[in-house]
Amino acid sequence: MNQQDRETGQSNHLWGKLVANALFQFGIRKVFFSPGSRSTPLLIGFEEHAQIDCVPVLDERSAGFIALGYSKRINKPTALLCTSGSAPTNWFPAVVEASHASVPLFLLSADRPPELQGCASGQTINQKNLFGDFVRSFNQVPLPSHDLDSITKLKMILSGAFEKSMDLNSGPVHLNFPFREPLFLQNSDTDPVIAEFPEPKLSQDPLFASDELIALSSLTKKSKRPILIAGETVPFEPLLCLSQRYPIPILCDAVSDSRNQIKVNAILRYENILRNQPTREQLIPDMVICLGQLPTSKSLRNWLDKIDVKRVVVEPRGINVDPLQKKGIPFNIDFDSIGKLKFGEIEDSWLMQWQSIEQSVELKMEQYFSNDKSLSEPKLVRILSSHLPNDALLHVANSMPIRDCEWFWKRTSSACKLFSNRGVNGIDGTLGTAIGIAHESGKPTFLLTGELAFLHDSNALLLSNYFIGSLTILLINNQGGGIFEHLPISKYHSFEKCFLTPQSCNFESLASAHGVSYFPATNWNDIIKEIEHPIASGIRIIEIQTDRKENRDLRNHLLSLT
Repeated sequence: MNQQDRETGQSNHLWGKLVANALFQFGIRKVFFSPGSRSTPLLIGFEEHAQIDCVPVLDERSAGFIALGYSKRINKPTALLCTSGSAPTNWFPAVVEASHASVPLFLLSADRPPELQGCASGQTINQKNLFGDFVRSFNQVPLPSHDLDSITKLKMILSGAFEKSMDLNSGPVHLNFPFREPLFLQNSDTDPVIAEFPEPKLSQDPLFASDELIALSSLTKKSKRPILIAGETVPFEPLLCLSQRYPIPILCDAVSDSRNQIKVNAILRYENILRNQPTREQLIPDMVICLGQLPTSKSLRNWLDKIDVKRVVVEPRGINVDPLQKKGIPFNIDFDSIGKLKFGEIEDSWLMQWQSIEQSVELKMEQYFSNDKSLSEPKLVRILSSHLPNDALLHVANSMPIRDCEWFWKRTSSACKLFSNRGVNGIDGTLGTAIGIAHESGKPTFLLTGELAFLHDSNALLLSNYFIGSLTILLINNQGGGIFEHLPISKYHSFEKCFLTPQSCNFESLASAHGVSYFPATNWNDIIKEIEHPIASGIRIIEIQTDRKENRDLRNHLLSLT
């Protein structure tokens, strides 16, 4: 080996150590990587770091969502690593979701050196700004070198990227690393120049805009019939504070932490209330305060667009989360400050009107579910809300499962926490996200999903050999995309082929192929037993076969109750 090759190999080794040390100092302890040659220097750097855990995931697309789920749970960045070429493009769906959901991710892609760009070199594409506006920042890292100026630049890039990933509007950042060969030296005697990295300057809290809070309070003081709509990321403490001081109805998102807080004035049956014209007209507020993103409910969104009332939108990230035609008044206030809002004389019966109708709906729903023994998707959600272990984590797939949670979840005193990929509301990455949430969580974790969302990401099961935790998958098999049954297109002559797309899959065989436990549930007693006593470790699939059209009719009946 000539001197130039030796210097190249040693610089690559040094770069890997520097990056690993930086991530450790930033608090990143987990790297999900997909195998490849060009990423060798970084992978060796991570693998040789005693306090960084490297987890192999064969499919980059699944790796992206597994990292997404892991970051969702810990609310800190997780690192993703892959080789050059088409490999990083497979991260794109997860990057888009992370961007819209403000989930921090550290994307580390390896690349070919400049002389191999634009000349049909294998596994080489233009990786600069690959993810466009979906990342908070992109950095093209310089080629590895022992030069101190290059090392200083690397340190600045890494620190700056971490700051961007954890800013007020946190999200993914992309760093692209070109490497020349040799990528690895068997007996490298690299000088371990592992310098301290500058402490990242993070915006830990939203800028406390006291003038905006005063301006908002000047509006709320005039309201006699206000309602709050709490998005998925709104903490329950400020809502509890308001509930203890004012009789304000709070309409909670399907995965809101406030849904099971008994002392919060939470309204869960707003779908029923707003589908009924007399109650819809009876409960018109004089002010609507939207905290973060709106729930999925179209009935709620249509109602808000039709009523002629003042509406404000509170969003601390400084981004637009108002999709309605009649735009609300934006306020950039942190959610914790909401508990300090001041209201005037709210009508004594205002909250009681909402609660009275909700109690009537709840009693009728409970009576129906108690008497009905058939396997249905709405009742499965009801069972989950009542029987999940107190400390459980539940990831809910998009499409019908998240709507069923919004419509039929029963309020309990459970401390279970719900998750969902609500950034762009896609079904891709559902299984991988759930696995990421469950991995090393130390808590019983569940996934509620339809079979199409599950199959869309079945490659995530390849992690089963490295998975540490407990994940129970409640797999609803209704032979197609059930949500389309609720749309006008269901009358189309090629409806099944073009929209339902039923799949022919033996889930028991699929589970066996991945070394995953499987159980076909045929009655509620078995399902409740599996929920109350989940698998101690590993992944278990509980297949529940339901009738898609019967579930459509059942939902329409239950949502008509008032």
